[in-house]
Amino acid sequence: MVLQIETIVRYLHILAGITWIGHLFFFNLTNAPVFKFAINNGDPGQKAGANLMYRALFWFRWGAMATLVFGLWLFYYVSAPFVGAGKLYANHGAYLMATGGGLTIALGMLLGIIMWFNVWFIIWPAQKVVLGNNVKIAKGVAAEEKTKMEAQNAPLAAKAKLASRINFWLTIPMLLFMVFSAHGNLFM
Repeated sequence: MVLQIETIVRYLHILAGITWIGHLFFFNLTNAPVFKFAINNGDPGQKAGANLMYRALFWFRWGAMATLVFGLWLFYYVSAPFVGAGKLYANHGAYLMATGGGLTIALGMLLGIIMWFNVWFIIWPAQKVVLGNNVKIAKGVAAEEKTKMEAQNAPLAAKAKLASRINFWLTIPMLLFMVFSAHGNLFM
């Protein structure tokens, strides 16, 4: 039964990760260049694509959450045979730091947790304000209010973009550590 649960959790972890990282790549490689072009050639309130962005950000942030939850659950299952009375390691943390596979997955997990934090505590809060302002602008506001909202959006959009780019670049080593932990660890 444990093997079946581990298989299901592993599958859900991978599926959630594809959803999360797929959206991350979409935002960085497709959406950002198109959105930048649209803003340079028109009104950002009209070009915001709020419905698309709200939906994409929903899947992006919940893909991140599901990836983290299933990943931690999967780690528990994978390390459990090595933990406990009469076992090699006293706890899951000892397993992480004392084996090549454990250390490799620990580095991947650390990068994944940093990326998850960026999604939930930097990117999403900033984008929520920016999108809200853009929806109000698209519906029509006074010129003074529009200028105020655009001024509020600029640093928030830059902050979200920086966190997203950091996540984009962390994806490569994170995936390498995750794959190598199961297919020949980096620290023998």
